Amino acid sequence: MAATTHHVLRLGLDGKPLLPPRTGVYRYTAGLLRGLETIAGGNLELTLHTPRRPLPTTLWVLCSLQRATTKGLDVLHCPFYYPPLFPGCPVTATVHDALVLEHPEWFPRAWGTLMRRLIRRGARTAAALVTPSLHVARTVEECCGVPLQRIRVIPHGVDTAVWSPPSPDAVGAVRHRFGLRGRWLVQLGAVEPRRGVDLLLQAAAPLRRLHTDLEVVLAGGVRAPIAELSRPPGWVRVIPWVEDEELPALLAGAAAVAAPSRGEGFDLPVLEALACGAVVVASDIPVHVEHFAGAVELFRSGDADALAAAIAGVLDDTARQQRLRGAARALAARFTWEESARLHLALWREVAGA
Repeated sequence: MAATTHHVLRLGLDGKPLLPPRTGVYRYTAGLLRGLETIAGGNLELTLHTPRRPLPTTLWVLCSLQRATTKGLDVLHCPFYYPPLFPGCPVTATVHDALVLEHPEWFPRAWGTLMRRLIRRGARTAAALVTPSLHVARTVEECCGVPLQRIRVIPHGVDTAVWSPPSPDAVGAVRHRFGLRGRWLVQLGAVEPRRGVDLLLQAAAPLRRLHTDLEVVLAGGVRAPIAELSRPPGWVRVIPWVEDEELPALLAGAAAVAAPSRGEGFDLPVLEALACGAVVVASDIPVHVEHFAGAVELFRSGDADALAAAIAGVLDDTARQQRLRGAARALAARFTWEESARLHLALWREVAGA
């Protein structure tokens, strides 16, 4: 339906995720805004609500955004898991994953308890919820008692202006920049137990007996202790921060990008790696299968031996590498922020109209 057939939608959007640090919710919010700029035209009046001073997210959402819902908006969208609990206008929220509901043992007790309460209460308060995968939608339905009809599955997008196959010179520059002498495996994202870093290090150790030049690069800050990193071997490199412009070369230049996570809601780093034409080896958790099957080499989640075998299977098989790189680019091309924004906008109009 053409945008010109709609009245102007007065949309409020929580802009706090755009402030440092730049997490996955930042990428989602920034990508959604770029998509809206492309597709919305003159039929969207967008107000970005951003704190003027640092505030805890809970205080910001439950107090400041609560006040925003009384300012004549048609709908307020909250990108971070839960909305204000007593809204003065229809509200929607994105639940990026349901891990704190599925695996409370993975999170600090006090924080996890608070998040579970806010997500469950917010899920019942919101006019509609957005999740990036059907797996998350079904988990929210089961854990929060929200009918699936009130949950809209909208996958993330990827900005191909940033995430695209790099030139050989760019790969060479990244190799020199980080002192990578041979081939490397890379895992992108914050280092914490659920991400399966322990599995990658366990899998890489025997591989190095045959591939002595193989290094492991962990591109992301350490968020929680990992026993295997207490005294890491010399072939493991932890790089707390890599600029976005360097990541495509780091990913596509790798012998393989490892995604051994035990649980995700979508796994945007995998999509970004695929858009760069990288060879990706990923755990067979539900969201990886749902979105990326056919373009990644899957292995049994939690099994370091299976991960080692999957990596070994692609290291010296040029034909398999080329097949995976081609499938990666083709699959990633289907995920755009414009399409994500179009589906969000349709949901907001539906909610405002109701």
